[in-house]
Amino acid sequence: MILELSTGLALLASVFSGLQAVSVEYGMENGEYADDRSPALAAAVVSIVVSVVVFWALLLVRGVSFDALTLGAVAPFVVAGLANPAAFRLLYFQSIDRIGARISAAIVSANPAIAAILAVPLFEESFTAVTAGGLLCIVAGGVVLQTSETGEGTHDDLLVEELAEVDLRDLLVPLVAMTMLGCSFVLVKMGLNSIDDSLVGTAIGQTAALLAFLALFGASGTSRRQVGIRDRTALVAFTLAGVFVAGNWLAWFSALRIGTVVTVVPLSNVYPLVVVAISYLAIRRVPRSPRILGGITAIVVGATLMQLA
Repeated sequence: MILELSTGLALLASVFSGLQAVSVEYGMENGEYADDRSPALAAAVVSIVVSVVVFWALLLVRGVSFDALTLGAVAPFVVAGLANPAAFRLLYFQSIDRIGARISAAIVSANPAIAAILAVPLFEESFTAVTAGGLLCIVAGGVVLQTSETGEGTHDDLLVEELAEVDLRDLLVPLVAMTMLGCSFVLVKMGLNSIDDSLVGTAIGQTAALLAFLALFGASGTSRRQVGIRDRTALVAFTLAGVFVAGNWLAWFSALRIGTVVTVVPLSNVYPLVVVAISYLAIRRVPRSPRILGGITAIVVGATLMQLA
């Protein structure tokens, strides 16, 4: 029963993550921005601010005592928040700027492998052949969906063509971002082993990320200018994304509290399937591309294998 609950929470986290991605994309595409503004940075900051407000509001309503919290118990959540979303978002946006969203997404999609590699020796989690197969299917399916296009004239070798034009040194940025994202899941699991409260953990992690961004804005006038947007459509979309971020974090923190990293992290990364589903529902079409159907099938098979494992 606990395994089924952790699986359901991990999949719920993916749903929230997919809704967040769609909200951010809508705000970036339909908002109006000055040339010196960064919609991506604004989306990151607004969503973090909203999620922090949501978490602390929930804590105030529920009531919580911080007397039992120690520096050692809080540290994993703080470091996890600094790694993701703070450092991860900045590196990921930098990677998109350097090598494009397609290659960046493909590399970052492999983060469950990093989490699994660390979790097996650290937490003595079981990693069977079925688990490995499920993880590989989810990662491969996510890569396929995030590098596919729904329009006509899409070429299967598009990613290969883009990789051929990339300076190998630029690949270090998304690789570091992927590593930080994978490590953040492990850090959260460490923190939850000491503080058995998902809401407290999420609040600490997101607050640490917000403070990191505030420090960045204090040190960089350029960043302060880039994040300043006034477009109502964008602000509403990014605010909604923040609500989904809160739901995502609370769901996967809760899943990690009762489940294993090896199982929860891959299942909480099937959100490309959610994004594809919403995209096709919006245009009232059924996916027919063999590439997209293959990616969907791989994720479904992977999720099934993870449940069987």
